[in-house]
Amino acid sequence: MSIDKSRFNKIVGIVIDNLEGGYYHPQMLIDGRVKDSRYKNSGETMYGIDRKAGGSINTTTAGKKFWGVIDSLDAKHKWKWLYKGGEHAGQLKSLAGDVIYPEYERMSNEYLSDKARKIVDSDDRLTFNFAYATWNGEGWFKKFANKINDSVKNGVTNNDTLINIAVRQRIESENSLISQGGNKVNSVIDKLKDLTDSQIETVKRHPFIPVLVLVGLVGIIYIGINHKKLF
Repeated sequence: MSIDKSRFNKIVGIVIDNLEGGYYHPQMLIDGRVKDSRYKNSGETMYGIDRKAGGSINTTTAGKKFWGVIDSLDAKHKWKWLYKGGEHAGQLKSLAGDVIYPEYERMSNEYLSDKARKIVDSDDRLTFNFAYATWNGEGWFKKFANKINDSVKNGVTNNDTLINIAVRQRIESENSLISQGGNKVNSVIDKLKDLTDSQIETVKRHPFIPVLVLVGLVGIIYIGINHKKLF
């Protein structure tokens, strides 16, 4: 069981446009493009993918291509802080989708029940929620999946109801950053209902909410003990 990859990549683009930050490299702190000393421990990040802390995802074929494009453009010396790639953004978002897709598939297969997985993959809003959960880390993905699994097991199969459960779980997580992310997810998720491909492109070009600027401080959001950081 797996989701159509091209459609997943489009949803990843919406996550990037609405929830993830642009480029940061430690060189920016050295040459003054970034003056905030809190960034001194941050590695190179793009779209929330952390080159320093990302581990094996950066050594995959997709990961090498993703960072290879950034290196070829000498981004660490030439790009502005939080730059999202300009004319190269389309290629980089597609490659980011290629990086994230296997992790989404792995965690979905591991943590979502077959019945829940079928529902999640059939609705762009639920896919969006769990695509973003892939960024949040394996611990959070599992926690979100368990809630949806339990709901489906108890007879809740209405997509709108499951969306509300998923978003509410984020907002009521008692973790400030996850809760903040939940409010942002809530701001865009209903725009994804029954979208055509052309409408998805419109969501990507005209995001409804601001980018999480502070994501650059830590690369991927990682919060809470025992919640494994993915990227």
